Amino acid sequence: MKKTIYILLLILSYTAYSQSLSVFNVDASNFPTIKAKFFAFDSTDNQITNLNTSDFEIKENGIQRAVTNISCPEPKPLVALSTVLVMDVSGSMAGMGLDIAKSAANAWINMVPLGKSECAITSFSDENYINQDFTIDKKKLIDGINSLNCLSGTDYNAAMLDVMAGGVLIAKTGKYKRVIVLISDGYPNAEPNTAQIISQANANNIAIYCVTIGMSAPQCMKDFSNQTGGLYFENIRTKEEAEDCYRAILMTAQGGAPCLIEWQSGITCVSGMTNAEVKLIPNSITAKLNYQPPNSSVAKLEIIPPSLKFKNAIPCIKKDTIITVTARNSDFNVTNITSSNPAYTVNPTSFFLINGQSQNLTASYIPADSGYTYTKFTIENDKCAAKFYASGGYPGKKAKIQTLKLIQPNGGETFIVGMDTVITWDGVLPEEKVKIEYTTDNGANWILIMDSAIGLSHKWLIPKTPSNNCLARVTANLGYENTSCDGGDVQICNQIWMACNLDVDAYRDGTTIPEVTDPTKWANLTTGAWCYYNNDPNNGIIYGKLYNWYAVNDPRGLAPEGWHIPSIDEWNELENCLGGVSVAGGKLKSTGTKEDRDGLWRAPNTGATNESSFSGLPGGYRGGTNWLFYGIGSDCFWWSSTTDKEVSSFGRGLGYSYAGFSRYDFPVLSGFSVRCVKD
Repeated sequence: MKKTIYILLLILSYTAYSQSLSVFNVDASNFPTIKAKFFAFDSTDNQITNLNTSDFEIKENGIQRAVTNISCPEPKPLVALSTVLVMDVSGSMAGMGLDIAKSAANAWINMVPLGKSECAITSFSDENYINQDFTIDKKKLIDGINSLNCLSGTDYNAAMLDVMAGGVLIAKTGKYKRVIVLISDGYPNAEPNTAQIISQANANNIAIYCVTIGMSAPQCMKDFSNQTGGLYFENIRTKEEAEDCYRAILMTAQGGAPCLIEWQSGITCVSGMTNAEVKLIPNSITAKLNYQPPNSSVAKLEIIPPSLKFKNAIPCIKKDTIITVTARNSDFNVTNITSSNPAYTVNPTSFFLINGQSQNLTASYIPADSGYTYTKFTIENDKCAAKFYASGGYPGKKAKIQTLKLIQPNGGETFIVGMDTVITWDGVLPEEKVKIEYTTDNGANWILIMDSAIGLSHKWLIPKTPSNNCLARVTANLGYENTSCDGGDVQICNQIWMACNLDVDAYRDGTTIPEVTDPTKWANLTTGAWCYYNNDPNNGIIYGKLYNWYAVNDPRGLAPEGWHIPSIDEWNELENCLGGVSVAGGKLKSTGTKEDRDGLWRAPNTGATNESSFSGLPGGYRGGTNWLFYGIGSDCFWWSSTTDKEVSSFGRGLGYSYAGFSRYDFPVLSGFSVRCVKD
C-alpha cells in the first residue's frame, strides 16, 4: 500500500532581539536539585544581577518547576583579552553552520572592547589557516571572518596544535589574558592529541572555550574546556543562541562571574534528555537548555515487545500472543487499554502496578482477510502516556484501508528558518520506514528530507528556502518486505546474513542477558551484558543492541536458533567476495548522509554503494577509557567469534570517511554490534 499525506507549511526568516539570557553548565549530580550558571543582559548589553526567584519561571518538558535559589556575585573589574577565534571550515559547516559561526564571531568583535583587548581569527579543516593575526582593527577582523569558505575534513590537531596557525600557537603570543574560542559542528576525523593540547594551553595560561553546532560536545572538547579553565556549550541551533554563548564567554573570560540558578525537578515521563525553558519574567526573555537526568527519575510503563506482528494469521481465526507491561520508577493505575482497530484486542484492560511489578497481557487478532492491518493500543493511566502497536497480514498483501497519517505539521504552521521542528506520523509500526519530502512551490517539485525514516518521528532543521507555498508529505510502502530481519535475510555469495543487527536480550536457552547502563558497572563485568547506544531504546530500533564479548562467547548461545556469530574467517570470506579489504566496506555500507538528509552516515560516507544489500549502519560503540558511547553516525563495529587471547577478540568495522572494511582486535569489555550468519 502506498499512502501520501500533504500538509501546508510556511517557512520564514528570523528576527533577532537585543536582550539575552544564556543558561549553561547544568549540574544534575544532586537530582532532583538542578543547578546551572546564567548570564542575563539588557538591551544595552549590561549584565542584569538584581534578581530573585520570583523573577524566573522554569518548565521541564512543559511541566512547571519550583525555582529555589538565585545568586549573583558582586561585579568585578573586567580584564583585557587576547582572543583567538578558532573556526571550523570543514565541508559539513557549509550553509547554516558557517552562517551561525560567522554571526557569533562578528558579535564577539562588536562586543569586545578593542583597543583594551585584541583578537585574532584562525580557521581549520584538514589544515589550518590564519585569517587575521592579533589586531585591534575591527574592519580587518570582520573582513577575516566574512572571507571564510568551507573546505573539507575536521582535524582538531590542526585547529589547536599544528603549524602555522594552530590556536594554541597563535594564542601564546597574546599580550593580555589568553583565550581560545573553538566552534565546530563535527566530530574530528581522528582522535586529537587531547593531553598535549591541554598541556600546552595550561603552560601558556590559555583558557579554551568550546561551542558545538547541532550536536553534543565530543569528550575531547569537554576536556579542553574543563581542564584549562574554560566552558563548553552544546547543541547550538541558531545564530541567536551562538551569539548568546559568545556573550557569556566574553563576560566570563574578562573576569565577570555568572549568576547561579537552582530549581527542583521531579519524576518525568520522558526518557533521554530533559528539555527545559527558563524565562526571565520582567524582561520577557527565555533560554532553552537540556540535560540528562538519572534513569531513576524517568517513570514509564515498559512494554515488551513494544510492537507485535501477527504474520500469516489465517482470516477469521483468532491468534494470540503475550505482551508484558512493567512499572518503572513509579506506581501506575491502569484504567483502560483501547485499540484503534477492533480486529485487535487485549486482556486485561485494567490493573494496578507498584514500582517494578509486571503484568502479562494477552493480545489477540482476528483478521478479516490477508491484507495489511494496523492498530495502536493506548494504555490509559494516572501517570505517563503509554502505547504499543500491532500489525498483521501476509507479506506483500496490500491494505484495504490506508492507515498512514501525518500528525505534525498538520497545516498552516509558520516555521523559522534554521530552527528545529519534529515531523511525526502514525498508522504504521515504529520500525516501518517512510519517505518524507517537502515542496516550496505547492507541489510542482519535491525535495527529499529522508527516504527511510523510522520511529514515527523525524527531527528536521528548517532549510533556508523562505516560502508561503510549502507542503510536506510522507509515503510508505507497507508490508513486511523490509520492516525487520524476519524474512529479510541477505545472501552474499555463498553466505546468508541477517538483514539487521542482533537485538535479543536472552540467550538461546531463554536465560536473560542483563542490560547494564552504568559505565562503572560495565567496566567491572566478567559476564555477558548489553546496552543501547546512549542507553536510549530508540537507538535500538535502528541499530540493535551493543554487546560485550562475554555475551558473544557465552556457551548458552547469543545467536538465535539456526544462526551463529561469524568467525573471523567468515568475515574474511565476505570481504573477499566483495573485492577485498579496500573496497568491501563501501559495498556493505548503507548509502546517503545525515547532512543531505538521505541517510544515517556522516558525510562524506566514502565509497558507500550498499550493492551487497548488507545495509551496514553507523550504530557507534561503547568503549574508550571510561566505557561511554562514541561514533554514532561515524562508525560501526561487529564482533567475530574468534579470540586471540582472554582480553581481546577479533572484529570488523566500517567508517564514514573510508571505503575499506577494517580489521580490529577489540578489548572484551567493548560494546559492539552483532550481525549473525546462517548455519
